[in-house]
Amino acid sequence: MKCSIITIHHIHNFGSVFQAYGLYKFLDDNGINAEIIDYRPAYYDQGKKRLRTFVGKCLNMKPYMARKRKFENFLKNHESFSEKQFRSISELKSFYGNDASLFIAGGDQLWNNYHPCGRDDAYKLTFAKNGIKLAYGTSMGRDNFSEEELEELAAKTNDFEKIMLRERSTVDMLGRFSRTEVSHVIDPVGLIDVEEFKKIAKKPDIDEPYAVMYLADSGEILDASVEYLSKKLGLKIVHICGFKQKCYCDRFEKSAGPEEILGYILYSEFVLSASFHATMFSLMFNKQFATLLPGVKTNARIEDLLKGVGLENRIIHSKNDITEIENKIDFTHANAVLEELKQRSRTALLDAISEIDKENV
Repeated sequence: MKCSIITIHHIHNFGSVFQAYGLYKFLDDNGINAEIIDYRPAYYDQGKKRLRTFVGKCLNMKPYMARKRKFENFLKNHESFSEKQFRSISELKSFYGNDASLFIAGGDQLWNNYHPCGRDDAYKLTFAKNGIKLAYGTSMGRDNFSEEELEELAAKTNDFEKIMLRERSTVDMLGRFSRTEVSHVIDPVGLIDVEEFKKIAKKPDIDEPYAVMYLADSGEILDASVEYLSKKLGLKIVHICGFKQKCYCDRFEKSAGPEEILGYILYSEFVLSASFHATMFSLMFNKQFATLLPGVKTNARIEDLLKGVGLENRIIHSKNDITEIENKIDFTHANAVLEELKQRSRTALLDAISEIDKENV
């Protein structure tokens, strides 16, 4: 059976790229004819800070184009896409409206209505009227939905065969309103073996021990954390995110592609971020790390992940928490929890597809 995945795959964010890669590769490795729907709605080009983004690109055109080329090359070389590119839900409906094959909505923050994607019914597969629908690793991103919001989401996804959510805290929340079975699974990057990511990670040309700072916003907590890593632990600071320098650093990487960012994490001594996927890869690679929360509308993702593996103490809420950086993480419990969740998630996804295959012979 053909399987069409809709997710956020094309923006220049390494977490988005790798979660799409994880789901696609797992299905492909298990003999499932999968493709990613090349859906690129206009709101991704606009962003929340359109003018600032445009100016930033103009002032940093060379690294911007280099980064764009690396991300697009990764997509081209590692994933299979629909024959057409789509810009709107109406285009999707015209092409897929009568398609009775399998569709999977999967990935980061698709159903978080704080973001435009969460208000886009394309990610709820409403365009596939005749399709068989699953959600895998789909994130609602937060845990403070109103009953009205949950009722609306449930109504639009009640024709799904199964809904498998990434955040444990959202399972019961949506389950109270949904007629569809709702369960908890691992993020799509956890579906494939960690060694596969190590193979594609590019080792950076840096000889001294270093810490990566990825995607955290400027502020006193970030500055104090970086200072602690630099002066107390003696690590060089590699800053990776955007074109504006957020903190002190010894190296500012503006043009890093997916393989390079993954390599900076893999070969680092420490990872400091406000990113779900930087935190996820830190766990998978058993890297020493600490995480700053990105904002109240998206914090549940990271809090849920770290609470689940018993490492919520690695969240830096204030400057008083910074000394936690020096305490070494024992990954024994976290590894066991993640491994059990990986195996259960792989089985759940393959079993769901197998059941659908049997019913449609």
